[in-house]
Amino acid sequence: MKKPLSLILSAIMVLLAAMSLAETAEVTPLFSVDVALPEGYEHAEEFWIEPTVVYLLLESTDEDRPMIDIRISSEEMTGGVTFTRDTWDSDAVQNLASALSYDAETEQYDAYDTRETADGNVVMIIHEVDYTRVLTLRYGYMLTIFVSDRSNDGASLPAGNETLDMIMKFISDMKIFQVSAVSGN
Repeated sequence: MKKPLSLILSAIMVLLAAMSLAETAEVTPLFSVDVALPEGYEHAEEFWIEPTVVYLLLESTDEDRPMIDIRISSEEMTGGVTFTRDTWDSDAVQNLASALSYDAETEQYDAYDTRETADGNVVMIIHEVDYTRVLTLRYGYMLTIFVSDRSNDGASLPAGNETLDMIMKFISDMKIFQVSAVSGN
């Protein structure tokens, strides 16, 4: 049985809290992320855990807004690939999609649907019991988005179509830039 979203989010928060308390040198990111916050969100908190991985936690004071946590990583193995309809059927992209849908806990491949963003990025959508995972490759950067709607009693639910539409727009509007190395001379 898969662990619920609350366990995943708790683990992320514990990791982030431990990292903020650690007495280590500050991480110098290898890329930067520019996001347009969806309506109802005030802030995107960035947590860099290494130069190639950032977590974005979208924050809202509105308790009815979906919970959205994003992991973006720079992946050398993807060779700058973006999932698009033109590349989707290629062996290389299908191998990457299979790897993304593999669940090490169950040792099986999760069933997924696909959607396309306004700018042509194909996105994999995996509905879990109480949240939805949204996965894609965008210019070689791996995006993993955990999103859940909330029921009237505050319980987490898989994302509905309206929330997924918001996530597709969020991905389309996202800009990722490689940071240039700056010489100390």
